Amino acid sequence: MRLPRLTFVILAMTFLSIGCGALTTFIQPSPLPLIEPTWTMSPLPSPTNTASPQPTLPFIEPFTPQPTETPLPTITFTPTDTPIPQWSFQGPDELIVPILLYHHIGFSPSNSPYYISPYDFEQQIYLLHEWGYQTISVELLTQAITKGAYLPPKPIILTFDDGSESVISTALPIMQKYNFTGTAYIVHNYIGITNYMTADQIRELYAKGWEVGSHSLSHVSLTERTDRQQDEIVDSRHKLQSKLGFPILTFAYPFGAYNADSVHIAHFAGYIAAMGLGESAIQGSKNLFYLYRRDINSSIDIQGFAASLPWRGDMNNLPIVTVIP
Repeated sequence: MRLPRLTFVILAMTFLSIGCGALTTFIQPSPLPLIEPTWTMSPLPSPTNTASPQPTLPFIEPFTPQPTETPLPTITFTPTDTPIPQWSFQGPDELIVPILLYHHIGFSPSNSPYYISPYDFEQQIYLLHEWGYQTISVELLTQAITKGAYLPPKPIILTFDDGSESVISTALPIMQKYNFTGTAYIVHNYIGITNYMTADQIRELYAKGWEVGSHSLSHVSLTERTDRQQDEIVDSRHKLQSKLGFPILTFAYPFGAYNADSVHIAHFAGYIAAMGLGESAIQGSKNLFYLYRRDINSSIDIQGFAASLPWRGDMNNLPIVTVIP
């Protein structure tokens, strides 16, 4: 429900008069009841705090079907059966948790950088598994930052923006092979259109242990369409929760673009954290509403992928893809 303009202005002024403080929402185990808006503010990140400059708006091809004539290769990766590392209590505040950003797992008909081939994707997932990484949820990261929580020695978060159908058809089975889960950020207006997941498919992801967050109503830049911020941030959460039937706890800014109003509105909407872009793997209270994510695109080979990770194994013995026609 849209707030009356006068009420929204009064609330915004209230935020400014209260000042900045740490976000204190205690994260309960999923599934959670809907979180009511909180009126305390985390320190506002600025573009100078990110590890990379705010990106220019890339070309996105949300409606282009993938070619059907290209057969998917068979990949001969077998995960090594290794003991589960001991988890330890970490936090609160700054933690080393890399967050990776994917879009489509498949073949682009126009060489779009937003597509990662299935065998390149599995090569990356295999490497993470062999080097001892374990996936965690954004919800658990938020609890670790705000209160402290038990985390694995090498935690990582894998996120998928937009809601591509390839997330459930291709990424999910590959990640299940390695006991990994992810977080899908859904554009509400893309649900059910060609090449994007239906509501039932998104609910299936959630039932298999994945998180689901909002990626806005229509994927507009919030810094170019400031008049749309309340709709894109607040209304998208309400509509996704109504359509999917479970809580939507985190938000991802389209294109990583945000400003002070974006962060304030995300607080007001009841989100516990928000995703941005950045090269750093250090997450903390200062960027809880602009968590740094590294964009993984088709230009990154396995050497570059490995070099970007905070914990590395043998760089001279990287996994090689074996494709069986």
